[in-house]
Amino acid sequence: MNLLKIRLASGAALALLCAAGSAYGQSALKIEVLSSRPELVSGGDALVKITGADAAPNVTVGGADVSGVFKGSAGAGWVGVVAGLKDGANQLVAKAGGKEGNLTLVNHPINGALFAGPQQVPFVCENETHKLASAKDDSCAAPSKVEYFYRNKGGEWKAFNPTAARPNDIGTTKTTEGKEVPLIVRQEKGVINRSAYLINILHDPAAGPLPTPAAKSDASGWNGKAIFSFGGGVQSNYHMGRNLGGMTGTDNKFFIEDMGGGLSDTFVMRGYAVLAGSLNVMGSNNDTVKSAETLAKIKEYFSEQFGAPAFTIGHGASGGSMQQHLIGNAYPGLLDGIMPARSYPDVMTFLQPLYDCELVAKAMEDPKWTRAQKEAVSGKYWGYCVSNGTRYPNARPNWCDAVVADAVANDPALKQKGIRCTFQDNLVNIFGKDPKNGFARNPFDNVGVQYGLKALNEGKINMDQFIEINQKIGGLDVDGKVVAARQVGDPLALRRAYQTGQVNLGDGGLASIPIIDIRSYVDGDPAKVGDPNIDVHDGYHSAVMRARLLKYNGNANNHAMLTVASLGRVQLDTRGAASTYGTPLTRISAEGLDIMDKWLTAIARDTSDKPQAQKVAAARPAELVDACYPTKFGALVGEIDKVTDKAQCDKVFPFAADARLAAGGPATNDVFKCQLKPVAASDYKTAPSADQLAKLKQAFPEGVCDYSKPGVEQVKIAGTWHVFKGDGEFVTLSQR
Repeated sequence: MNLLKIRLASGAALALLCAAGSAYGQSALKIEVLSSRPELVSGGDALVKITGADAAPNVTVGGADVSGVFKGSAGAGWVGVVAGLKDGANQLVAKAGGKEGNLTLVNHPINGALFAGPQQVPFVCENETHKLASAKDDSCAAPSKVEYFYRNKGGEWKAFNPTAARPNDIGTTKTTEGKEVPLIVRQEKGVINRSAYLINILHDPAAGPLPTPAAKSDASGWNGKAIFSFGGGVQSNYHMGRNLGGMTGTDNKFFIEDMGGGLSDTFVMRGYAVLAGSLNVMGSNNDTVKSAETLAKIKEYFSEQFGAPAFTIGHGASGGSMQQHLIGNAYPGLLDGIMPARSYPDVMTFLQPLYDCELVAKAMEDPKWTRAQKEAVSGKYWGYCVSNGTRYPNARPNWCDAVVADAVANDPALKQKGIRCTFQDNLVNIFGKDPKNGFARNPFDNVGVQYGLKALNEGKINMDQFIEINQKIGGLDVDGKVVAARQVGDPLALRRAYQTGQVNLGDGGLASIPIIDIRSYVDGDPAKVGDPNIDVHDGYHSAVMRARLLKYNGNANNHAMLTVASLGRVQLDTRGAASTYGTPLTRISAEGLDIMDKWLTAIARDTSDKPQAQKVAAARPAELVDACYPTKFGALVGEIDKVTDKAQCDKVFPFAADARLAAGGPATNDVFKCQLKPVAASDYKTAPSADQLAKLKQAFPEGVCDYSKPGVEQVKIAGTWHVFKGDGEFVTLSQR
């Protein structure tokens, strides 16, 4: 493994990482960690597999004999959970039949930093929200808690007491493995990485023990695979969070149902283990590196208990989709396939149009501007900007969760110091600090953007109107306030955004995993809810992700786009349980899960030495094609059709755009600070007069965007598995 040094990291940290990397030297016995990367072990335990030994190996860690934990056979290998690892480097040595192997395991605290960088201060624990013991310090540590639930034959989930009389109305389900089992779920909650975590797995305690890494169990309906659930929203952190991924826990629900894509309890009913964390909810934590770190630790813990999943599928809508895309690209191996719903490529690509909406709305607030003109300049259905321009004010330092604001208000020292809940301040480990003000460096910019350029060239606004918009547009200052000057992005912040995948070009691990993008169509106002209530999930973001895959990988063979009518009712097959009714989204999401399982299973069977991306493309199920699913009888109700003709889908479900695309930006929407060129009359379909040209040059004193060139500091991702050291310093564990 190569270490790519991006900035000078601490000598001690690099020494540990290099020691771990060198442990992969050639040896007769092969040693691998199934639960994590060997240099990123957490919690003092690691699930280890040893192959190449004809007899049970002798295994030591730091000189202590741990041979007894390994079970297995010569053909299948020897598997065991090595416990008691000290923080830092631990040398594991295996010997058998005159052969030897060794591997360095680098352990980290379960609630401490792993690769996301120094932990955030302040940090508010919310253990009581999850019915866990109160935290004694800001590690939020608490004993885990196990409860059981069952679903009755009427489809209702209820609490289940394993020691009480057994209910006579327990429903059953048939898993993906064809096994019919009682619908009884073991649910574990606890704290990992200062995040509350959730693990749901089918298990009938009366029928026998739980599965282990070395043995399956007839008492469990676990199909050997996992779903990791991600939650939506976009807000800064500083607290544990009160939700668990996309799992529903309100209205007497028990965090068994995932409503992010309308899938309800489909996951667990089909036998998947379901994992989630409170720091995997973007409404509690918009730092996707911290989300990746939390996912890594929860999955590691699960694997040490029950065995490593055959594969792990990511699922989640909105902010949940951002996490899947970003983690899949920057931290490959954590997710084997993703199913983003109402998707966005990344957080920055979500936020930029909102910031522009606020500026455009202010610049065009005069009643003289028609709705059609506003839509042409913003690139959007105008109600989107009305409803969402300031709905997610991640540029504002006071955009803090109420529990964080209360903690600051009640702590004199914190109140005096203050905290900043902007997007970039929450990601200060990635962007670093601006020495001029001590705040996080800002990656957003609108210098040179010709707002309304397409509208001008299409004759929807005239030259004087175009000039007026660009004279008035302004920008956001360091505190997110609209000011007359345009916003200037920090070059170093921009470079880090691209290097670490915060601007997700799809040029890292994302190129080598299956992606099924399922979008419920909510563009415009199909339900007639009015401008103040327009949904933020407009559909063109799926097209942006597709454009990036095509540009940076040369193909999108791993990407499918399914667009579904947002409302209506259709019959849903629940695999052996009583039939229920759901939306078109429910049905297509469930079918998409079946296809994803089929796809990943086929990939696993390909033992060739072809590059992973080629295996993914070759294994893609023939029936998985881009499609849309309109209702048969009008816009909102009735059964659905499957349409695979793109032109027809574009007509039925037209996508909007945004102000940068309407200003001439590329379809990839990946330029966050453009290179500039002089104002030229030839750029405009109707040439400006001498007076108008002078005004344009005054409005754009530094020049206008040249979208024929890459963005300022735009580079490809700097490998994957970035380990952050604070203030923007990082190393990369894997080169692309």
